[in-house]
Amino acid sequence: MKININFNGISVLYKTLSKKKEIEFEFTGQTLRDLITRLVGKFGTQMKDALLNSSGDIDVEIRVTLNDTTNLGEDRMETILNDGDTIAFALGG
Repeated sequence: MKININFNGISVLYKTLSKKKEIEFEFTGQTLRDLITRLVGKFGTQMKDALLNSSGDIDVEIRVTLNDTTNLGEDRMETILNDGDTIAFALGG
């Protein structure tokens, strides 16, 4: 599936993403956890360090929105994604 991803205010990813704030990313999987796993696989430790805490969950400093809503549920990592969704990661939990 293809997901549109926006990275806002996460300056450490600026070089990692070739100076892009928005990318279209194709991956296999269903959840936000699957997406982040693929992003880390493609972009490496900078992506991991920017988005995840030491437990492997999304850092509390990162605000995540799915299609302009922040109601992702108690376990954000298990949020189901659909083809064409837009995910935004922003600094400022």
